[in-house]
Formats: sequence, structure tokens, C-alpha cells
Amino acid sequence: MILNNELTVTEVFEQPIVPISFAVSLTSLSAFFFGCIYSGLAKTEKQISWLLTFASSLVCTIISIPCFIQFWLSGWNTRMLGIESAWHTASVCFFISYLILDLSYGSFYYRRRITFLTGWFHHTLYIVFLLWFLRMRTASFFCMAAILELPTLILAAGSLSKAWRCDLLFASTFFFLRLVLHAWMIVQLKHHHRVDSLWMVAVVVYPLHLYWFNGIVNQQIRNNPKALQQVAIFFDSKHSLLDKIFTA
Repeated sequence: MILNNELTVTEVFEQPIVPISFAVSLTSLSAFFFGCIYSGLAKTEKQISWLLTFASSLVCTIISIPCFIQFWLSGWNTRMLGIESAWHTASVCFFISYLILDLSYGSFYYRRRITFLTGWFHHTLYIVFLLWFLRMRTASFFCMAAILELPTLILAAGSLSKAWRCDLLFASTFFFLRLVLHAWMIVQLKHHHRVDSLWMVAVVVYPLHLYWFNGIVNQQIRNNPKALQQVAIFFDSKHSLLDKIFTA
């Protein structure tokens, strides 16, 4: 059902699905977090700090796949992002629950890894935006855009176990989803979405993605200097070949 009327904060929380979703999400995420700690599945501070992120990004990625496919099959029709249902709302409540718990448990169990920019600022900003999504009844947009959590899932898995680490897969999915797809969505939202100001939210978030991708690139340059040299040699050889062709 496509809805246009805006809700107040009180009306948002008066929806039965909202308190139920928060209760289930907070309980299940907490059970997963402490279960992994006390069972010994997560031992180091680094592993513990990625538990909630792994669970959240896994759920969000699974949620987003059918929404993204439906959006694609519709011919990228942004009207599909204005169709609301209870499970769309529940998904937003789940992600808000993750953000709250990551800050709360992180303050006790991995305080050093909760930075201002990627922790307190990022999480608080997203909580505000997501509550606004619920007020504007555009939770379906979040469910489609949650495909952007795929790179986070790859990173979280690699942080929990070195056997699951794949820097190339993480960097490539981050580039195509959080930079290319995100930039395209800004344009589509500006011209076609029923919520006129939604595109501005996407614009505000975009610099964070650019900042993180810059960090990814710099880290790869520091960790793989030989690979960078091979890339430079490859392009030098291509340049030399082209010079020979066009000067022949």
C-alpha cells in the first residue's frame, strides 16, 4: 500500500509492530552477542566488537535481496519504494536496535573501537534518519537500500575469522554499492520519489562512504605495495604499446 500521510513520533510508536519489533530485535541481538561470548566463539576484543555488526549486516542483506530484485524487475520504478508493510517497519526497528546496542555494549566491551565518527556520530545520525523514515512511511526504501550492508557483512565476516577475509571482494562491493549505486540513487530519489527531501538524506550520508573508501584504498596501498607496483608496470606497458601503435 502506497502511503503519503506523515506520522508523528507518537503515532509511529503506537503502531503495534513497532514495540514488538524493538523487543524481539533487542532480545535476539543481545542473545546472539552474549551467546557468542560465553560459548567462546568470540574471544578477542576485535571479534567481540564485530558480533553485532555481523548479525545486523547478515539480516539486512537477506532482507534487501528480494526488495532489490523486485525493484530491478520493476524497471527501477521508485514508486516501489513507497509501498509500506509491517515487515518493512520491523526491518527499520531491527536496524535501530542494532545501532543502540552497538553503542551500549561497545561502551563496556570494546570501548576503544567505538570512535566518534564511525561510532557515536554515525550511529546517532542513522537513528535520527531511520526514525524519520518511519514518520514519513518510507521504510520500504531502507529495505531496498539495505543491500549496501553487503560490504559490511563481508568485512565483519573477515574480522571474525581470517579464513573468511577477502579484501578484494569487500573493496569491489563497497565501490559498486556504496559509491556507484548510491550516487545513482541520489539522482533517482531527487526526481522521482514521493518524499521530496529523501534525496538529501542520501547526499548527507555519501561523504561518509567516500571517507571510508579512501581509507580502504590507502590501507591496500600500505599493505600491498608490490601489487601497486605491478599495476603501475601493467599500465606502463600498455602505454608503451599504444605509443608504438600510434607512432608506427
